[in-house]
Amino acid sequence: MTTDTDFDLVIVGGGTVGSLLALALQGSGLRLAVVEPRQLTDGKHHPGFDARVIALSHYSVSFLEALGLGSDLKQISTPIHRIKVSDQGHLGQCQLAREQQYVDALGRVVALYDLGRLLRQSMDESIHWYCPDTVASLDYQRQRVGIQLASGRQLRAKLLVVADGAPSQTAALAGIESSVEEYKQSAVIANVAHEKPHQQRAFERFTSTGPLALLPMQGQVSSLVWSLNPEQAEAMSDLPEAHFLTELQQAFGYSLGRFERLSQRYAYPLRLIRAERNYAHRTLVIGNAARTLHPIAGQGFNLGLRDVADLTGLLNEAPRDAGDYELLSHYHRCRRRDQHSTIQLTDTLVRMFSNQLLPLVVGRNLGLAALQHCSPLKSVLARQAMGYQRGIN
Repeated sequence: MTTDTDFDLVIVGGGTVGSLLALALQGSGLRLAVVEPRQLTDGKHHPGFDARVIALSHYSVSFLEALGLGSDLKQISTPIHRIKVSDQGHLGQCQLAREQQYVDALGRVVALYDLGRLLRQSMDESIHWYCPDTVASLDYQRQRVGIQLASGRQLRAKLLVVADGAPSQTAALAGIESSVEEYKQSAVIANVAHEKPHQQRAFERFTSTGPLALLPMQGQVSSLVWSLNPEQAEAMSDLPEAHFLTELQQAFGYSLGRFERLSQRYAYPLRLIRAERNYAHRTLVIGNAARTLHPIAGQGFNLGLRDVADLTGLLNEAPRDAGDYELLSHYHRCRRRDQHSTIQLTDTLVRMFSNQLLPLVVGRNLGLAALQHCSPLKSVLARQAMGYQRGIN
């Protein structure tokens, strides 16, 4: 017998990836619930929809457009027409352009707050929300997962989808442990106003202190993500604004003219966190709960979105038992190469471009120069950035 607390899917985590999965399956005929620890009134109040921005790949934008969000997304985001990659103090550089890939934009930049609000506004009442609430315990049965909530409510699901970020307490309850590798870096993030228009250009600059990214936003403003060692990050976060802008100017240069104003700064530690596996009996782990990446290549959210896209495709093909073992195994096989390759690419970039040993400096600059002048290699890199390469082997 089915009750009003029986669901095909229970999604734990109402952040960006969890909300996106719920929205993508809306209207599929599957009975859906989302368990979220915070009371949600709009995207503003969720830690997953905070001051940060994300660079959506071309694939991610196309997926959101397929969900009917294209027009609204364009209103709240900024297109990326070019990506310039350079190494401070050296000649090696590479530039990717939309014209070379025959697309209107390589991707788009959007604030998490705005994306979260758009996702929430696009959901209908068929999605059942349990918030604020958390998972207290799990009871695995052959055909269902029993989900005991902290509030005392009891839910049952054919498939439990864990999307509550890292470290995931729900994954731990499911017997899925995670490994943590410290990069010994922290990211300082802020929005920066600058003298010259960015012309829809994104910048990835490798500096002596760590990778520095600037993403175009509306107006003459860019979003900064600067990876530093923890002591430097703490010191930079506490600097007076004028001193911080001077340090940023020295590291980045004058491609955007003078840096003029700065928003509030935030800092957070950078780690590679990986779940030991992404599925168990009637359980899937997706998004940051499955793995949390360094922001160096902007791959984290886009990888999580591809989790959602592939899972949605499989569930739409065989929706009768969302937690069927063959379906979960198929999902694992579909996602394994993309996940492994993206983690490997990101981790390699961190270690290569955060190291100032002379052989590595020379090697990476030769590599950037080769990319700039080799169209096939540049095309592979561009397709990776756009979300279509699914890993470089």
